[in-house]
Amino acid sequence: MMVKEYFIKQRDQIVELEKAETFDVHDYTLAKNVAEKLEEKYPGWLWAVHVMDGVVGVKSMRLSGQWGFVLHADKIDNDYKAVVNAGGEILERYRQHRGKFNQTKYEDLEMDNRGRLNGDLH
Repeated sequence: MMVKEYFIKQRDQIVELEKAETFDVHDYTLAKNVAEKLEEKYPGWLWAVHVMDGVVGVKSMRLSGQWGFVLHADKIDNDYKAVVNAGGEILERYRQHRGKFNQTKYEDLEMDNRGRLNGDLH
């Protein structure tokens, strides 16, 4: 697989900025499958899934564009149980029920001093 590397010059030093692998159909398929499984179990939470270099990153865009969960792709079983459990744990950290998005329960969430939804993220 070909890797594109990008560099920038910063204060007379060359710093690596980003490595971008070319498109991998297996990563795309895994991301699609993870998103579909989460939407099946927890519909309406706007799941964002990214897969790269064997790592799966997931966030609920309704809850936070900053916080989510990460799993190693080789640890995900065929029935996606680890994904479903992690998705449910994220919902619980924001005091939401495991299941379909509930607007009334969602409106009970408070914002922190930076205007973000306040979850139990520690």
